[in-house]
This record gives sequence, structure tokens and C-alpha cells, in this order.
Amino acid sequence: MPYADNEKNKECKRKCRQRNREYKRDIKIQMFKEHGCGGTLTEPCRWQGDVPPVALHFDHIKEKGEKKSDISRMSNHAIETVKKEIDKCELVCANCHSIRTEQRRLRKLIEEQKNENKKIN
Repeated sequence: MPYADNEKNKECKRKCRQRNREYKRDIKIQMFKEHGCGGTLTEPCRWQGDVPPVALHFDHIKEKGEKKSDISRMSNHAIETVKKEIDKCELVCANCHSIRTEQRRLRKLIEEQKNENKKIN
């Protein structure tokens, strides 16, 4: 519940954002140590060695559940809500995330073209 004092509200929100930022950084480090980078959809990651947390992204996996929000935009959410969203993700480096996104876009485009061709024939 919000405080009547505007300054207390600002301070509470600042602490919440900081707590979530630290939590996401820590969970990235832990997940990377345990699993490494998930790689692209077709091949393993080419990155060698440690990846700084800032270069690691949470990639939502459709099969693990519907995406409710971008984790990077969940700074004012409860930790439990952030944890639930992270559970729907795989940790990948920024390069692999970009490649995965493009691969998914191309797969969707190819699938749409196939469906159009079926309608025509």
C-alpha cells in the first residue's frame, strides 16, 4: 500500500528497483554457472569463458508458458512475480538471443508463406 508521504513512496520504489536489479544479476550469474549459454536454436554458443551479467538475456520459451512481461521491465514487481517469469526463460548471451529472435521470425514467416500457398492451391 502506498505511503501518504510522497518521499517515502519514492524511497520505497527505489529500494524495490534496486532489490530486483540485484536479484536478476545474481540469478543470471547462478544460471550461467550451472548451465552456460543456451546457444541459438540450431547450434551451441560460440562464446568462450565467462559472460558478464549485463550481456546475458532471459529468452522466453513458449513451451514453458505465456510471456506476461519483459523481465527487464519488471523493476517494481514483487520478487515472486519476477521468479515466475524467469522460470519461463532460458539464459542466453546477447548475441545468441538476437540470433534466436531472428530464427523465430524467419520460421514464422516461412510457416505463414506455406499456409498461404496451401490456401491458393
